[in-house]
Amino acid sequence: MPVFKNLKSLSIMSEESRGWQAMPVLLRNCPHLETLVLEGLLHHVTDKCGDACDCVSREDKGRSLISCPVKVLEIKGFQGTTKEMHMIKHFLDYFPCLKETKIYMEENDPTQLKVTEVSEVITEKMELNNKSSSCNIQLLLSGGLYKKWTAK
Repeated sequence: MPVFKNLKSLSIMSEESRGWQAMPVLLRNCPHLETLVLEGLLHHVTDKCGDACDCVSREDKGRSLISCPVKVLEIKGFQGTTKEMHMIKHFLDYFPCLKETKIYMEENDPTQLKVTEVSEVITEKMELNNKSSSCNIQLLLSGGLYKKWTAK
């Protein structure tokens, strides 16, 4: 895969039927990437997902994220599932330059957690991470701000 030296912003559409095998290499080959937009977090889990996701436990977990200079992470189509919450925590733990995370939550999806439950989980994670994190998080509902957490 080539190195994308001038790429500052990248949008990736995720599908449950496709894996993230290429994600670690892609992130490592974008040395100046500042904004990453993920349209959905759910993907087909395989043993070759790489270290970009939290789905498969491995020793080199998060290695491709640690070397990535992403400052802004946008997650669209968020449904509030436990799996997605683990992915967000994974990103908060391993993106060292992350300054802002915007989570766009889907409305009226019968499978999702309630917005208040998601808000409580994010609040809990922010309190745990706040000692070392400098990332602000916004939970957006129908395009409007529902709640904002500011790093201390």
